[in-house]
Amino acid sequence: MKVKSAQIKDWLKSKSVTPSIMQMLRVVKDPSAEGSIWNDYRKTFKEASFIRSANFPQPAKKLLVLSLTDWIYQIKHECLLSTGLKMAGYAPTILISYGNFWAPKYFRAFGIKDFIYWEDFSMSSTEWIQSQKDSQAFLSGPLSIRTVKEWNYRGSWIGPKLISSISRKQHLGAPDLSTPESRDEISNLLPLSLANVGKAQKILTSNAPDLVIVNEANNFAMSPIIDFAVQNKTNVVQFIQPSRDDALIFKRLTPETRRLHAVSLSPQELERLSQKPWTSQDESELHEEINNRYGGRWFLQSRNQPGTKPKSKNEIFKQLNLNPTKKVATVFSHVLWDANLFYGVDLFEDYGDWFIQTVKAANNNCDINWIIKLHPANLFKRAQDKRSGELSEMILIRKYIGELKPHVKLVFPDTDISTKSLFEITDYGITVRGTVGIELPCFGKLVLTAGTGRYSGLGFTKDFESQEKYIEALLEIQNLEPMSEKQTLLAKRHAHTIFKLRPWLHTSFRSTFNYPKEGRHPLDHNIELEAKSISEIERNGDLRSWASWADNVDKVDYLNLANDP
Repeated sequence: MKVKSAQIKDWLKSKSVTPSIMQMLRVVKDPSAEGSIWNDYRKTFKEASFIRSANFPQPAKKLLVLSLTDWIYQIKHECLLSTGLKMAGYAPTILISYGNFWAPKYFRAFGIKDFIYWEDFSMSSTEWIQSQKDSQAFLSGPLSIRTVKEWNYRGSWIGPKLISSISRKQHLGAPDLSTPESRDEISNLLPLSLANVGKAQKILTSNAPDLVIVNEANNFAMSPIIDFAVQNKTNVVQFIQPSRDDALIFKRLTPETRRLHAVSLSPQELERLSQKPWTSQDESELHEEINNRYGGRWFLQSRNQPGTKPKSKNEIFKQLNLNPTKKVATVFSHVLWDANLFYGVDLFEDYGDWFIQTVKAANNNCDINWIIKLHPANLFKRAQDKRSGELSEMILIRKYIGELKPHVKLVFPDTDISTKSLFEITDYGITVRGTVGIELPCFGKLVLTAGTGRYSGLGFTKDFESQEKYIEALLEIQNLEPMSEKQTLLAKRHAHTIFKLRPWLHTSFRSTFNYPKEGRHPLDHNIELEAKSISEIERNGDLRSWASWADNVDKVDYLNLANDP
């Protein structure tokens, strides 16, 4: 009998597949990579001995870490953040999978021994039959980006996860959900998504944590757990890595912030910080942060600037053949197939639809120079996924727009023009919710957004309530009023807070990076312990400041207290 690939996947996910079997399969697939992890694990086990042997306070609160990964970089972050919380009286329990081989080893290396397993919260046959019926109810309606995105099941927003999975798999910015391929994908994923909702309720009920920490809050499995934890008013904190290598960003997830990007700032916090006078030191720090972002200091950000260099206005105008008598509008495109559907409300179906309609409008407005900047992350993301061939943006242009007129210029991901140089020659920026909306207004340049997000509505971007108003603005963008000094100052205060105050800087450990040219390596991201004792961690104060903030439910946004006014 021929064994189907789906059956193999089901077998790999079952409890009958032990971590040892999974490890054996990994060794067969890439013995060199697995050997390097063993070496790293032995080194980590030795260096973390002082943490394993430390006398922590008697725990009074329960911590649940949503891990479900064998990615060493994330695991080490979770180990160290848990260590800080153990110092503050928390007892950590880790949610992992039976298929995780490395996770329990690394956690135990840091003295963390309590685990619960994803597979132990399986659905009963009755529950599974009900999820199948519920799946058919969803599938009986229309399948479009807009309708599927709104799918909600027992209080968990399941639609965006389904669309994101399909978009990334197909590497298309505008997947057609009516095609047989897409419908099959949804049909396969939907019952699992509904089952995860049932699992989430059981996990939280059985564990009853005081604090939940998570990295991928919108992960296919994690999202329902976060949804229910937030509904139950459990203390939930998301951590993510910003564009600098030596920091993390923390966001407390509440009913009000659940759908906000972690790299955001509450209007109340911005209002408080805006009461402080803007000083020459603030100005200098902001420019330093922007220069660091585009000057190659941080590896994570430099991935988006490979081989670029500063260029003057004349050099850029000559290279792109721009009309020197006209203003410049730059469309800062997102990675279309890496669709981020979880934050805010979009004017358009998805990033692909936004891209198509925006480039069409640019093609129809010849009174201004248009630059369509394709996101540079296309390069390393495609290399990681071993993808080649035509960019999804070019496929959409050919399919829906046709030939671009001479006043519209494409800037490809491998351009040698620094993004900061583009900021300096651009008069107007266009995005949905990209980081450019934080940066470009600091130069006094107006940014138009096509969706809500981490900074829309704060007063320094031009936001829209409808597609029609947005397109109208693009067709006469050269006539829009420039930013006021007040708006520019507000944008600077916001950017200064995001780049300078929001990051939690760690000194007890450091991140290292060693990317292969193509594909992935399990240690292309890694963490090295810098502290050699608990007393040194105490002196550093980084894990203490993290734990103190995490325990204070009144603080939504972590701010670097050393720099907080």
